[in-house]
Amino acid sequence: MVDGSYTYTVLRYVHDIGTGEFLNAGVVVASCDAPSIAAKFNTTCNRIQGAFPSLDAEIFLVRMRRLQACFDGIDAAQCAELHAREGPSIAAWIRFVLPVEDRALYWSPPGNGGGGPLAATLHSLYERCVIRHDRACVATSISLESRARSYRRL
Repeated sequence: MVDGSYTYTVLRYVHDIGTGEFLNAGVVVASCDAPSIAAKFNTTCNRIQGAFPSLDAEIFLVRMRRLQACFDGIDAAQCAELHAREGPSIAAWIRFVLPVEDRALYWSPPGNGGGGPLAATLHSLYERCVIRHDRACVATSISLESRARSYRRL
């Protein structure tokens, strides 16, 4: 993929507009240097449903799969056209794919950075922003850490 600077935004699920509480549900990363975009959305709802027990998990997962399909469906020609017209604006990418979703899904203010391949950047941001506190991921991390301590004692 593409190396260099990037811009990104995080998809936030807001269960109750009145309280404004949210959990991150996905991330979109676009290259600033070349017409390239990548996205990853939550494929489980354990953490979100744990925080918001009245969440309709089936509807949530359908939304996430639909968003993933929309971003995965962007071809090279569409990337080049939008990049030429709008530049590296993450907001333009979001409007292109999803003009307005619904009142429960919001995009964070854009962030930016520089680094390696876009796929690796996406993976890193997804782990940091979306699944960092998922129980299964935390349990795996703790388990690996305790094993490492055990090996060091030997």
